[in-house]
Order: sequence, then C-alpha cells, then structure tokens
Amino acid sequence: MLGNCLLGIVSICTFISYLPQTVKLLKSKKSDDLSIPSWILWVISSLSYTIYAICVSKDAMLVFETSLELFFCLLILLLTIRYRNN
Repeated sequence: MLGNCLLGIVSICTFISYLPQTVKLLKSKKSDDLSIPSWILWVISSLSYTIYAICVSKDAMLVFETSLELFFCLLILLLTIRYRNN
C-alpha cells in the first residue's frame, strides 16, 4: 500500500518535472543551453530502469512510471538535437 502511494508520487513528480522543459523547448525552439551528452545519459538511465521494471519487477505502476520518464527523456533529447541543428 505505502509502496504504491510512493510510486504514485514519483510518477506525478516525474511528469511535473519534465513538463516545463518540454514546453519551453517547444515554445522557444532553442536548445543551446541544454547538454546533449547529459540527456543521452538520462535516456540510457531511464531505458535501463524501464527494462529492469519490465523484466524483474512486473509491477504495472513501476513500468508506467519508468516508461513515462523514458518518454520525456527521449522527447527532450530529440527536441534538443532537432533545435540545435536549426
């Protein structure tokens, strides 16, 4: 019970924490201040955690949370690369 509540908080915080950066990238279409190598590491970390959640945990909420984090990390990385080349 407590574990599910804490995981729910993590999911909400994850969504809230990545949303402002995503919105700012989409509005400004500028990514000069963001580090591509840093976001690559975030993607690798999130991907590893998602694979762990799928293979080891089998907890649907954990898989959802890690997938959400992976989605936002990938989105920010791709937007950063896209707007850096413009």
